[in-house]
Amino acid sequence: MKNLTKTSNIAKVTKLSSAMVLAMAAMTNTANATVTIASDSGWETSISGSIPVFVVSSDHDGEESATRVQSGFNPANLNFHVAAPKLDNGLTVSGHFQIDTHLQGSGVQNSGTFESRVANIQIAGDFGTVVVGKDFGVFNSSAIGDIASQGGVGWLGGGADTGNATGGRIGTGYVYANFNPQVKFISNDYNGLSFKVAMINPEEPQDSQGARIETDSPRFEGQANYATKFNAGGIKLWAGFIQQNVSVLGANSFDYDMQGFDIGTHLDLGDFGITLSFTDTTGIGADGLYGFGGINDADVDATQWYVEADYVFDKTTVGISYGEGQQDSRAADASKGLDAVAEVDNELSMLFVHYQWTPEFRLVGELQDYQSDVQADYDAIVLGFQFDF
Repeated sequence: MKNLTKTSNIAKVTKLSSAMVLAMAAMTNTANATVTIASDSGWETSISGSIPVFVVSSDHDGEESATRVQSGFNPANLNFHVAAPKLDNGLTVSGHFQIDTHLQGSGVQNSGTFESRVANIQIAGDFGTVVVGKDFGVFNSSAIGDIASQGGVGWLGGGADTGNATGGRIGTGYVYANFNPQVKFISNDYNGLSFKVAMINPEEPQDSQGARIETDSPRFEGQANYATKFNAGGIKLWAGFIQQNVSVLGANSFDYDMQGFDIGTHLDLGDFGITLSFTDTTGIGADGLYGFGGINDADVDATQWYVEADYVFDKTTVGISYGEGQQDSRAADASKGLDAVAEVDNELSMLFVHYQWTPEFRLVGELQDYQSDVQADYDAIVLGFQFDF
């Protein structure tokens, strides 16, 4: 890359190659600006990111009350994108890398965690885009795009001293898509219709009794999206699926599937918006996390759903959001060595306000009420700051 010339585009998103645009859309932050370095030979490199910081005051039933400065649903992140010159056949090859850092809880303030959530190669052309490497998941990825939890804090999974990023609506509205190594195909947009399918490294649940777990095939995820605009606003629709096989080997050998489907919509009518999302799974508990319940989640049926309403005026967005994560009870199964599973209900209510002070700087306010059968209930007041670049 020779004869580099630097171009700064702080007021608007720089138009990059189609592969870069798709990559940024797939990540959990939306950059308001990028800094781009271009060369005479056709190479392009861009840097973008965001720094979200939240002051959270929470009161947990039967536990401590606390005021903490911490990460929200998204940690601070820095994104690097490098695109090679377009080939004669119209293909563009690009690389994408994201570094994340978390604001820790009170007990570990001197050991902030760094991680890489994204590291992939993308090949884009008239056929669409192929992604190979570590990237955001597919299933429930559109459901995670709600305003309240995506741009705020949501579930405090670790209680008063939550470390790392928070939970958003994981377990009270959607299953977490997570970042995993994968091979993914993203279609082009066909008059508002697009789809993506992925072969993803499987999650491997654990067994407290020491049975050997085998996942000899990848997890498969897919999603279709449709978006259109009309005079009074617009509508977005999505539907998706997930499927992964798990083999439990030992005295009580058996197979089971982590599988599910989701549907959702976001409707804009003038300045008013509403989002509805529903997810149904088997083998994934009410916590909304793959494999965290171990093999005892086998055959457990669960649902995640939420409804969110928002209103936009000038630079301010206000809204209300309510969602639940539920799982059915299941009797013990001695033939599989599975204990009984109780019925679980998690509920999270949020009032939120986002004020876009400048294109790059946003203020966030959030009121929470969380109730659960498996974690202490709590109330929280949140004040947040986010700088995008």
